[in-house]
Formats: sequence, structure tokens, C-alpha cells
Amino acid sequence: MAQLLGIRIKNYKSLGDVTLGQIEFRTKQQPLPALACFIGANGCGKSTLLDAFGFLSDCLSVGVEAACDAEQRGGFDRLRTQGASDAIELIIYYRAHADDRPVRYELAIDTHGGRPVVARELLLQSRVGEVVGKLKTFLKLERGEGFAYAGESLEGERGRRRLRLSDPTQLGIATLGTLSDHPRIVSLRNYIQGWFLSYFVPDAARQLPPSGAQPHLDREGRNVGNVLREVLRPRSEPLLFPRQVPRPGHRAIHLAGRLRFRRPQPPAEPAPLLLRPGEPAAVR
Repeated sequence: MAQLLGIRIKNYKSLGDVTLGQIEFRTKQQPLPALACFIGANGCGKSTLLDAFGFLSDCLSVGVEAACDAEQRGGFDRLRTQGASDAIELIIYYRAHADDRPVRYELAIDTHGGRPVVARELLLQSRVGEVVGKLKTFLKLERGEGFAYAGESLEGERGRRRLRLSDPTQLGIATLGTLSDHPRIVSLRNYIQGWFLSYFVPDAARQLPPSGAQPHLDREGRNVGNVLREVLRPRSEPLLFPRQVPRPGHRAIHLAGRLRFRRPQPPAEPAPLLLRPGEPAAVR
């Protein structure tokens, strides 16, 4: 299973320069845990952090211009940190499988001719068995032009191919990620496409949902009732099992017992009041 080791976000809304986890090769940085929970006061950037993941996913699926102009974002100028003039930058460091060498993906988005475009894309990885040194580039695109190494080749090895993309608003990994000659790019594309994000909107959740159980919330939470139907379905196993999960600063987290849901019972109807003819009614 793929694991996100770290992410860096620059010039995205209120996040001027934020790094979480490990984004460098062979450093003392600690990678992100498999399960992370972000807690903080209102307005501290929790939603912005999660929207950065959604932004990258949208850039891959619909292009950077459409991703910037999405209803909840309002265009590139509103996305770039106030007062910043540099490009919006996203860096993710991830491992496709437990025994794979990590891959670092760098994306920079800027404007050209008044439109947001892909200013730079980089993909880097270490050589097999290498424990020191710098990561080697196997994809480099600037304004849609550059090169990529096919297969498992790296910088300085055979397999380099020149590239020129016709649409500067589309990610290079969106195109190359469909070609079997580039398995590492295919893996990254599939990994990002597999992200599931929900922008929960309370007003949307109050609408009458369609019938049937569903396993996931949609992007606005309109189907919260359907998800509850799925949760309340009879099942042979509990949803959560007792576990001990250590976290930094804590010895352990004990999850005792099982997560169970009790179906609400309708209120009991009052017993009928029987009166004999001529008997006065008593109100209690």
C-alpha cells in the first residue's frame, strides 16, 4: 500500500511555507504516520491544508486553470498567499510500496499571459542501493518542455526522451501516467487519483438524500444519510477493534471496546384512557 511520507506547501492561501513529515532523502525528518489527525483553532489552516491535497488532485484530473477556478477557490490570485509573488509550490514525498524507493514530486504553478500554467514539474528518486547522495531526476518539465526517463532509468542512464506538451495547463504526469513505458509515473498518477476528499457542507447534508446505502461521503456531504445507512447495516465484525497505537508524545492510545450503534427506538405511545360512562376524567 502506498504511503505519504511528507508534504511541503508554499504560497497556498494562508500557508506561506509549511512542511509536514519527511520530504528529503536520508534526513532526520520523521515521516508522516499512516494515520494523522490535525487539531487546531478555527482559522489556523486545517481546511487549507486538506484543500491543498484536493487542489493537487484537481490539477491532475481537470488541469491547473480549472482547479484554480473551482467554486471554493476563486482563481489563482485568491489562492496565492497574499503579498507573495513566487509560484504556488507543492512537494510530496511518497512510497508506492513498503519495499520501494521513495519518489519525490515537485509542482510549481504560476501565471503566463494571465492564465495559471504549470511552471515546473520534477520527479526524483534515488538509485538502487544508494544510501547517500542526492536524488536523481527522471522527469523534468518547465513550461511544458523537458525530458523523462522511461522504465526504471535515472539521470545519466539510457532511456531519456525529450518531451513537449501542447497544453501548459495540464500536468505532465496526467499524460505520461497513461503510458506503460513510465511505470513510476503511472504509479504516482494512480496514487493521487486514489485520494478521497469530502468538503462537508452542513446545508447540503440537510437535503433529502437518494435511497440506498453508500460507503463514502460525497464531496459536499449530501449523502450523509446514506453513509449512516451503511454504518447501521448488520455486520458480523465490529467497525473498530481494540488496538494500541503509539504516537509522538504519548505512550499509547488504548481503544477499548467495540464501536457499536444503537438504532433509535420510536417513543412509546401513551396507554389509552378508559372511562366508564358518567365517570369524570382525571388529568395526570
